[in-house]
Amino acid sequence: MDMHSRALKVLPRGVSSNARLWHKTCRTHRPCSIFIESAKGSHLWDVDGNEYIDYRLGFGPVILGHSYPAVHDHIHKYDEKGIIFALDNPLEVSVAEKIRKLVPSAEMVRFSVTGTEATMHAIRIARGYTGREKVIRFEGQYHGAHDYALFSTEPPFDSQKGVPIPSSLGIPKALRDLIILQEWNDFESMEKTVSKHGNEVAAIICEPVMGNAAVIPPAPGYLKFLKELADKHGVVLIFDEVKTGFRLARGGAQELLGVKPHLSTSAKSLANGYPVSMIGGLQEIMDIVGPKKVAHGGTYTGNPISMAAAEATLDEFETRNVHESINKFGSKLMTGIREILEDRHVDGIVQGFPSMFQVLFTNLSEVRNYRDLSSCDFDLFARLQLELLKQGVMFDEDNGEPLFTCYSHTQEDLEKTLQAFDAALPVALKSDVPVEIEDRFTTWR
Repeated sequence: MDMHSRALKVLPRGVSSNARLWHKTCRTHRPCSIFIESAKGSHLWDVDGNEYIDYRLGFGPVILGHSYPAVHDHIHKYDEKGIIFALDNPLEVSVAEKIRKLVPSAEMVRFSVTGTEATMHAIRIARGYTGREKVIRFEGQYHGAHDYALFSTEPPFDSQKGVPIPSSLGIPKALRDLIILQEWNDFESMEKTVSKHGNEVAAIICEPVMGNAAVIPPAPGYLKFLKELADKHGVVLIFDEVKTGFRLARGGAQELLGVKPHLSTSAKSLANGYPVSMIGGLQEIMDIVGPKKVAHGGTYTGNPISMAAAEATLDEFETRNVHESINKFGSKLMTGIREILEDRHVDGIVQGFPSMFQVLFTNLSEVRNYRDLSSCDFDLFARLQLELLKQGVMFDEDNGEPLFTCYSHTQEDLEKTLQAFDAALPVALKSDVPVEIEDRFTTWR
């Protein structure tokens, strides 16, 4: 009996997270999942002994590499001292101090465990600070699995614009009235909306670079425009940097793109994969957090194991050329894939940043918003992903999930990946295997 069959008997759909369920890759009559036995550096080994160069990296957290020695060793200095105390520990302070030096908006910091918790608390802080309740969010962006944010994360492309669609069963219909949905990179619509509803809006929350629907950067000046609108109308601008934080740059997208939000959240790359997240923001706003004010807490917040991982990761950023190395590797990979597409006369673009990008099979010169993805050939990407898996290269089958690079990727990884891509692409193009799947871009209504 295979591992997924066993899992189906004890886990709903055989997984612990819906995003781990692959529909296209297995070419079976049911979805499946790959079970990993171990990982080291930039490589994974599954339970059947297959080895892969990893470009999923845990959905982005593994910025240094799997089982990275400096993080591993630092953690074990602390797990022997105790794991959780229901009291504070010095690492919380030292890590917060390091974050404040790196992240432009993080004058004060609170820690959580997951990205979902961080964005949930950030929205609550914004509501507590402003006394307002509505939130503006953008179509195709993802801000965690809590009810207040789980709208229009992947709506049908032909759905009515501006109408928030719950992305799960079980979300109260009443919450729809608190969401104002906008299209990413649309200056005119955004200005009209904020001008009309600004006195009702607590927060504008956005991924400064979209990372749930491939990788879609902001148009030139768009983030600055959002900040100016928020300031003008007394709205809290929240950058959800759960994916981009500490990845696009040491200070995240806000450092790289030069716009400081009022609040921001980070998680994945903060601790090289250990469970920790943060809400950072201006002191005036963060001061609303506290007893009899805005509630925030959690048994596992600030635990010394996660804090030790974060401290070691941040120290590596400071003492090594981590981001420079990642950008060098990623740039070569992006360029190499572009050249293969051109040589093979295949319509496609490679969009994003060296540490976080995606390959999109489209005749557009760029994808600027969620609806533009309707021009992309997701089936071709899925066939390509399957062929790459056979050659030991791990992409996600979901064309909306970015490819990630890390500090442990090597020149050998680069060469093997480009060789595999060049060999896999013509096979994927010629494949006549039907892709009978539950479309990723559909939503519970």
